[in-house]
Amino acid sequence: MNRDKNRDFKLSRRAGLLVTLLAMATGMSGAALASEREQYVQSVISLLRTHADTIRQLASQDFKYSRNLARHADALIHTFGLLGPMDWHAAEASFLHKKHGDSAHLQPADFDRLADQCQKSMRTLQTTSLQHVEHGGSAKPVLKALEDIQGKCTGCHDLLDGAAPDVWGKHGKK
Repeated sequence: MNRDKNRDFKLSRRAGLLVTLLAMATGMSGAALASEREQYVQSVISLLRTHADTIRQLASQDFKYSRNLARHADALIHTFGLLGPMDWHAAEASFLHKKHGDSAHLQPADFDRLADQCQKSMRTLQTTSLQHVEHGGSAKPVLKALEDIQGKCTGCHDLLDGAAPDVWGKHGKK
């Protein structure tokens, strides 16, 4: 599985390099490239919000397709992965600081701690959603795991002083 992740990561880096080279070859301006990147990020953020909203809906009542709760939890995690691995997030944070002329308030150790906590919350969301689908019971652990993920994202983005997009909205809610 790690080999697949490494292969996917290498492919995504190559694709990014190819897009950059094509943009340079066709004379696309840096502003247009940045704008396309921002549009892509906003599209992924929209998907993340959709999955989060759907998880809340499915967790709040019994639907005919309740197994979709676990599927949307997995989809949220995979969608997050579309933004790149955590080292990409760190590089992007640095880029955003430079773009906005900010001094970095997010230290590497803080970023690593928050990233590890976020990954742990994602694994908890996967586990609790699957347990809820298979065994029933309260959906509170699923909703808590989702809130934890949103809180970790928001906490890290808040440290970037507005340079990073507001993924979840104030307090992790849309």
